[in-house]
Amino acid sequence: MELLCVFAAMAALFLFCAFLTLKCGLHSALAPLAALAAAVLWLTLWGMAGPLLAGAWLLYAAFAGLGIWALWPRKRPSRRPDYRALLTPGALLFWGLTAAFALYFFIRQPMATGFDELNLWATAVKITKVDNSLYANATLGTPWAVTQNPGLPLLSYFFSFFGAYADWKIYLAYNALAFAVFGAVLGTLDFSRFRIAVPLAAALWCVPYFFTTYNHTIYLNTVYMTSYGDIPAGLVLGGAVALWLALRRSNGPKWVVLPVLALAANLKANTFVLALVAAGLVAADAWLLPDGRFRRGILRRTGFAAACFAAPLAVYYLWNVRYVGYLVAKNSSGGGVGETTAALSDVVVNGIRILLGQPVEGFFAERKPQFLQAIADMGAQFWTDAGNMSMVGQGRNVVILILAVFLLAVLLAPCLKARLRVVCAAVCSTLCFLGYNLMLALSYGFIFKPFQAESLTDYNRYIYSYYIGWFLIALACLVLVLQPYTEMVRFRMKDGPAVAFKCSAPRFALAGQGAVLLLAAAMLFRLNQLVLPQLSVLGFSDSEFADRRVERAEAQLVCSYLEPDDRVFYVSQGDNGEGWFSAVFDFYPILVDYSGVVSTMEGGGGTFGLPDLKPAEEGVKQYYYHPYTAQRLADTIRENGCTVLYLQQIDDIFVTSYAGLFTDGLAAAQNGETLLYRVTDDGFAPVEMEVPSR
Repeated sequence: MELLCVFAAMAALFLFCAFLTLKCGLHSALAPLAALAAAVLWLTLWGMAGPLLAGAWLLYAAFAGLGIWALWPRKRPSRRPDYRALLTPGALLFWGLTAAFALYFFIRQPMATGFDELNLWATAVKITKVDNSLYANATLGTPWAVTQNPGLPLLSYFFSFFGAYADWKIYLAYNALAFAVFGAVLGTLDFSRFRIAVPLAAALWCVPYFFTTYNHTIYLNTVYMTSYGDIPAGLVLGGAVALWLALRRSNGPKWVVLPVLALAANLKANTFVLALVAAGLVAADAWLLPDGRFRRGILRRTGFAAACFAAPLAVYYLWNVRYVGYLVAKNSSGGGVGETTAALSDVVVNGIRILLGQPVEGFFAERKPQFLQAIADMGAQFWTDAGNMSMVGQGRNVVILILAVFLLAVLLAPCLKARLRVVCAAVCSTLCFLGYNLMLALSYGFIFKPFQAESLTDYNRYIYSYYIGWFLIALACLVLVLQPYTEMVRFRMKDGPAVAFKCSAPRFALAGQGAVLLLAAAMLFRLNQLVLPQLSVLGFSDSEFADRRVERAEAQLVCSYLEPDDRVFYVSQGDNGEGWFSAVFDFYPILVDYSGVVSTMEGGGGTFGLPDLKPAEEGVKQYYYHPYTAQRLADTIRENGCTVLYLQQIDDIFVTSYAGLFTDGLAAAQNGETLLYRVTDDGFAPVEMEVPSR
């Protein structure tokens, strides 16, 4: 049933893609990316306005109605839909892989397990689905990251709208976005150019692995089964530029690139700069390299270039400034942390002043050594073996590979105009790479905490977003020059100026096809060296998620003994926070309280004990974040409004510390008779229940 629900969402998406192709003139390989971006933009605006459920129903109704209208057969032969236009290599790649992954994930049922998934990404999707409202509006007993951009959770909401919530639908949504980007890179290739399309599709399949796996893996590599935002940010960067290059070649509707640029700005706050990079590359190509004379249509081109920047800036302003500004103010007035970092404008200005050797004061003078050290460490990651950031090694190797693809595209370009377009993309994207590194250095120097700067925490995740997008842009340029290039030529006749269209065949076409095949073969070979099939997303064993399935089953059983308005206090001795996050995720919409005091942010996890019993040794025992007296624990539970305690795991320290708070002295929990205690006036009383075997 759940698989049919997903196919219903895919059917609505197909209908809208058919409308874009048959009625708007958009190439079918480009339609999925444009359709997904439009859906996310619509849901974001409706979610911020409030009635997300109504907006989703309107979206599906519009998708279905427009698609049926476009596909409906006409009597006049001249008005009959060109159904053959719907089937192209890029479209086939998207629909084939998306349907295959839907079936595969439905059968295998992968589950959210990572810390970041349970802390934010998967939990956000579940909340949005259960509440039919943006997760930023949810009431949770946690320090919830309400400011995270909603683009990716709403993409998952689109695929999860029909039927019940399921983890695998999140992964399907993320993969559908990746496959839509791959389709855009294939662009206007038709089946006659299968010698390019087939190896290019293989190379695209390797891209997420190629720039994120940098050592021989002995564990499951979940690159195609993760709900984090870093890989999608890079994919959409490359997809937006690839979409634009294909639009110009096919003379498609230029406006469809705008929602894709808006999507790029709606993935993660710290990858907003990638949206500006995409906007800049599209604007530069549109403004600097028109089809006709440079001065002709300059106002129109200037307006379009401004719109390219306006799309991501509008999304950023509406969410990060207006909406999040409201949430931060609300959080601060309610005792939350409010705004905690320096203003971005101050960070940029003072960082540049330091690079220019000018003096800075206050906070920035204090952080200057950290900033300069971050620059040195990033340089070491780029130039030396310390930074094996990809399957080809450190950053310098990645840049050499990408620039080599650009150079190949320049050599194969069929005419001067095509060559200039490739050079423009290569030069601008290289300059943007330098700017992106400056942004990372500023972040480590003035925004992140000192311990994050010392170890360049998550540097690999931040940098491979750009590498992925940059490589896709280079591939899109290669696809552009391996097809006949049509350009407008003006010449003079006796009767006045005239216009003609000149079609230039690709230079060294056979060599170019061989180069694409060689690139794909090399990437597949390297992937096979580092990621064994049984350790990839396609080969994980049934035991991979065994622990999570046990946790989920126990949570469902426990919830069956609770009331909808119950609030649960979570106890699990030795937990470092991951168990608590998974409980928040598994129990929702029943609330699991923050294990501690929210206003003072006293750590996470569900581990408690008397101050004098806190272990001194290292290891799991170090997770005793809460050295509470019995009275403080009792007051915390009652003041937070908790009605039930969930004793997922207790130990001797917990029993010695708090047995007096429980009406049975914790006898039922120790004997394996219950996991729940209800808060009463007389103490915490055991709940009679069936306890699952562990």
